[in-house]
Amino acid sequence: MIGELVFFDGQLVSRAEARIPIDDRTVLYGDGVFETIRAYRGVPFRLDRHLKRLERGCRMLRLDSAVQTGDIAATVAELLHVNRLEEVDAVVRMTVTGGRSCGPTGLDRAGRSRLLITATSHEHRPQRSRSGIRLDISSIRRDPSSPLAGIKSTSFMNSLLAKQAAKDAGADDAVMLTPGGHVSEATSSNIFWVAAGVLFTPDVGCGLLPGVTREAVIEIATGERVECRLVTSGIEELLGADEVFVTNSLVEIAPVSAVAGRTFAVPGPVTVLLGNRYGDLVRTLSH
Repeated sequence: MIGELVFFDGQLVSRAEARIPIDDRTVLYGDGVFETIRAYRGVPFRLDRHLKRLERGCRMLRLDSAVQTGDIAATVAELLHVNRLEEVDAVVRMTVTGGRSCGPTGLDRAGRSRLLITATSHEHRPQRSRSGIRLDISSIRRDPSSPLAGIKSTSFMNSLLAKQAAKDAGADDAVMLTPGGHVSEATSSNIFWVAAGVLFTPDVGCGLLPGVTREAVIEIATGERVECRLVTSGIEELLGADEVFVTNSLVEIAPVSAVAGRTFAVPGPVTVLLGNRYGDLVRTLSH
């Protein structure tokens, strides 16, 4: 089975052997951080950016230096090799747990964090690039003042609840707003829109997680002389756009065909341009 071996607690083991204790703070309280990374034919995309964000999350949550254990890049390469994922597209997930809990309330930390890395094959679905995805508007808010804003925490319930509500309403995902009504992001992806040839995306002050793919898209737009503005905007600006798309490591660049019933022609010309250039960028990894 492809993806059968994982890296856990300093060694390669089978999935069945990778066991997180029931008193780990990740299990009890969602105390931990994670990263999701695309690998193209054995080469992780911008692994250094993901590791920096993981380290920042560890510092924020006061986790120990489990992420520093060993050579992470070499470990990921070995994991892709032993799972026979060097010739296909794959998804690498890194999770740093909160460590064992203790004390009369169970809130104290007694043990070190654990580092878990998995790698599995990933089948990209190009039909989404043709038909687009549909977004609802979530009633759950992204709070820029939250200490979890800007880190990829395993405490993910707000996103899960928002996405499930969107699916229950017949959409694929949801736009999340700040308490002040400004566009932040989708439940697990960054959002962009195009109006009059100008590319817009919410500023990090809107409580979003600044994605690695988001960063790459902004760089590509700059190189293609597409003006890109980081903004604090209400939902009206998004609904008035000519094109909308979302980005993350798994979907790369996915056009949006509707937001709360407002439809968009997909894929739009700027979305196509950026998608093609992004494809060129990731193809250079395996050559």
